Amino acid sequence: MRLALRRMLGADHRGGVTVLIAGSLFMLAGAATVAVDLGSVYLARRQLQGIADATALAAAQGGRSAAEQLVSQSGVTGVALALLENGSYATDSSVAVENRFRPGDASGGATRVEVQRRAPLFFGRLLVGRDGVNLAARAVAARSDAAAFSLGTGLASLSGGVPNMLLSNLAGTELNLSVMDYNGLVSANLDLLRIADALKVRTGRNGDAYGALFDQNIPLSDLLTAMSDTVAGSSAASTLLTLANRIPGRSVRLSDIVDLGPMRNSTSATGQPNILIDAFSMLRMVLSPPSGTAVPMDLRVGVPGLASTRLMLVTGEGQSRSPLISITSKKDVVLRTAQTRIYLESTVAAALAGIASVRIPLYIELAAAEARLSDIKCGDNGGVTLAVTPSVGSAALADVDVNALTNFSTPANPRAALLAQALGTRVTAYTNIALGGTQAQSVFFTPAEISAQQAKTVSTQDLGQGIAASLTNRTQVQVSLLGITVSNSPLSPLVGALLGTTAPLLDGILNSVTATLGVRVGTAEVRVHQRRCGIASIVA
Repeated sequence: MRLALRRMLGADHRGGVTVLIAGSLFMLAGAATVAVDLGSVYLARRQLQGIADATALAAAQGGRSAAEQLVSQSGVTGVALALLENGSYATDSSVAVENRFRPGDASGGATRVEVQRRAPLFFGRLLVGRDGVNLAARAVAARSDAAAFSLGTGLASLSGGVPNMLLSNLAGTELNLSVMDYNGLVSANLDLLRIADALKVRTGRNGDAYGALFDQNIPLSDLLTAMSDTVAGSSAASTLLTLANRIPGRSVRLSDIVDLGPMRNSTSATGQPNILIDAFSMLRMVLSPPSGTAVPMDLRVGVPGLASTRLMLVTGEGQSRSPLISITSKKDVVLRTAQTRIYLESTVAAALAGIASVRIPLYIELAAAEARLSDIKCGDNGGVTLAVTPSVGSAALADVDVNALTNFSTPANPRAALLAQALGTRVTAYTNIALGGTQAQSVFFTPAEISAQQAKTVSTQDLGQGIAASLTNRTQVQVSLLGITVSNSPLSPLVGALLGTTAPLLDGILNSVTATLGVRVGTAEVRVHQRRCGIASIVA
C-alpha cells in the first residue's frame, strides 16, 4: 500500500506551478526592494550633483561664505561642503577633462567644490547590513570678467575727412563714412569669441577650434557681417553691414591679427574670458595692410595755409611678427598698434626774398604702443587697470630715402632737408627727436571714468607740444648762397617763423592720421569703454 501511495504521489504534478510562483514572488520582492533603494540612491546622487553645481556657481561669484550659505539653504539635510578650491580652468580639447582644472591660482576665475551626504537604504540594509551609502559630487564653475578698451582712438580726433580718406585708402575703395559712423563704431563693443562663433555659422565650420578658424583666409565681407551680428540693432551694425557690401573680393587671416594663445584649441566660449574690443579698433586692424606694405596717398583735404600735402604710410612689425591682439597664458588681453613709418611732405606758399614756397618734410618712425588689461575688480570701489607702454621711436624734420621706407630692416637715413631754393640760394634744416619711455605705466579707471568714456594719456615726456611744433621749435635753419653758408641770414628767422606758424596745421593732420591708426607719437591714449563682471558658468 505504501508503494502504491508513493506511485500515486509521484505521478501527481498538480501544485507545481504554485511552488514556482511562490519562489518567483520571493525573488521579485527582493529585486523590487533593491530597485527601490537603487532608485532612491540615484535620485539622491542627481540631487546632490545639482547642489554641487549651484554651490560652485555661488562660490565663483561670492566665495566660500556664499557657497556655505547655499548648502545650508538647499533644503536637503545632511549635505556638507567637503572641498572648495580656487584655480584656473582651461577649455582645451587636447587636455583630459579631469586635468583641465588647475588648483592654486586664486585669480584664475574658476572654483571647484565637492559636497557630500549619506543617502539612506530602506530594504537594502537587510542584504548589505548597512543603513545607507556615502555620496559625493563635484563641480567646477568658471567666471570671466571683461573690459572693452581701445588704444589711441579718440572720439574728438575723428572729425574731418582725414580718417575717412585714410581708411578708404587702406580698404582700396571709397568708404564714405561720416563722423556719426565713426562715433558709433568707437562706442560699440565686440566680443571676439562671439564674432568667431558667428563666423563658424556663416562659413560652415561649426566644429572647428578657434585656432583652426583663425588660420583660414576669411572673406572680409563675412567677417564684417559676423561683427555686425554681435551688435545687432545698433548703428555700428548698420555701418558694418554697409562696409561688408563695399569691400568685396578681399580676405583676411585673423591669426595674423589675433594670437589666441592658450585658447587656440578651444571650440566653445564657455569658461573662456570675454575679449572685448571696440568696433572701430577691430575695423582698423582688419583693414591694416600686410607688413612692409606702403600706402602712398595724396590727402585731398583743404587745409588753409597749405598749398599741397603728400602722405606715405608704411605699417609692419619689423624683424618679428607681433599680432595686434594677444591672449597670454594668464588670459590677459594685450592690445597693440603696428610698427609704423609716416612720411608727410607739405608745401607752404611764401613770398620770402624770391622764394615762392617752402617745403616741410616730416618723418616719423614708431614702434608698437601697447596696452595690457592687467586687472579687473568688481564692485563700486573696483575698476579696471591697464598697463600702458607708449609708442617709442623718433620724429624728424628731414629728407629720407622714400624707396627704403617699406623695408623696416633698412634705416630711412634721415638727413638735412631742403626747404627751399631760388637763384643759387638754398635753405636747409634738420632736427630729430628720439622718443624714450619703454617701461609700462599703470593706468587705473574708476567706474565713473569708465561710464564717462574718459580717455587717459601716457606720455614719454619727450614732446613739449605736438610733433611738428616740437620739431620746429628745435630746428636750426641754414641758408647757403652758391654753396657758401651765410651766417645771420635774414631768411633764417623768416623761414623759422613760417615753420612755427605752419606747425599747428601739420599737427592737426598728423594727430588725425595717428588717431585713425591707433598710435600716437610719444604717447598712448587709452580708454576703457566697458567693465563687465562675468556670470559664472559650470564647465565641469
